[in-house]
Amino acid sequence: MSRKIHLLVFIFVACAPLMRSAAAAEKATAVYTSISGGYAPLWVAKEQKIFEKYGLDAAIVYMRGTVTTSAALVTGEIDFIHAGASTYIPYAANGGDVVLLGCLSNIVLDYVVLAHPSIKSVQELRGKTVGISRPGDQPYYYMREVLKRSGVAVKDVRFVQTGQQPERMEALRRGVVPATILNTPNNLALEKEGYRRLVDIEELKVPALVRCLITTRKILRARPAVVENMARAWLHSVRFIQTHKKEAMAVIGKYTRNSDPEQLEDAWRSLTYKTEVPPYVSPAKLQEQIQMLAEDQPEIKKLEAQKMIESGVLKKLDDSGWIKKLFQS
Repeated sequence: MSRKIHLLVFIFVACAPLMRSAAAAEKATAVYTSISGGYAPLWVAKEQKIFEKYGLDAAIVYMRGTVTTSAALVTGEIDFIHAGASTYIPYAANGGDVVLLGCLSNIVLDYVVLAHPSIKSVQELRGKTVGISRPGDQPYYYMREVLKRSGVAVKDVRFVQTGQQPERMEALRRGVVPATILNTPNNLALEKEGYRRLVDIEELKVPALVRCLITTRKILRARPAVVENMARAWLHSVRFIQTHKKEAMAVIGKYTRNSDPEQLEDAWRSLTYKTEVPPYVSPAKLQEQIQMLAEDQPEIKKLEAQKMIESGVLKKLDDSGWIKKLFQS
């Protein structure tokens, strides 16, 4: 009997740290707004239990739409969003509580303009239709900027709402539209079918805050440790992706339901070689993006970029040497 009691005491003592760790884990919900490889940091953090390393019991949820995600932030239904900044700029301009903790890039990444083989340049899109997701979404503004930089008036092209990436690809195949804008690597299969890449938008260095970790000042004040630990987990996940190619590609394949090795490697390479470290938000690039959006929405023109930026968390991690150590490991 005595031996059984000693065994039970030993088991309790051995498991106590794990029990305390589980009990101390802070719940948090993070949303990703698109099913593309750029959002893999949340997926990998979940699948590789990186959240747990930083004391987080994190749920990740797919949710689209500025109104939906912003409302969920306000009500406390969610705590973080992984998304581009553009759709939240009008919300911030109207007084909404939303801040960018960091962004993995300050320019547009991984978007291309794809067209029917008979179309050889952006200039040849005059008088034609271009498929987009919907007016006001990021692809709309990116496509409009491509036209302007190519000397094509926006009024000379008709935008048609054809849906998300799979629907836009199908619209191009079926001849519903002669051109569209797509995230890589969705373009690769179409290019093999003969469709022409007119522009790699990344080469234009269009200002845009993308792959951002977003929260609110209210959450930052109420749960500063959770915000810091989410930032740590986010960056740790990025580093895991860069250093664990096979595992990262497997996770990207699972969430995107894609088994094409070439496309999965394209997504992995983007996160590995195009991530800005430390991922500070550039106030100048954000202000340029605000002015770009203000051409259609003049009411946001007076928004100051700094109102949307909260760099204190990243600066703390950077100044302590934690980020440098993480990305040198």
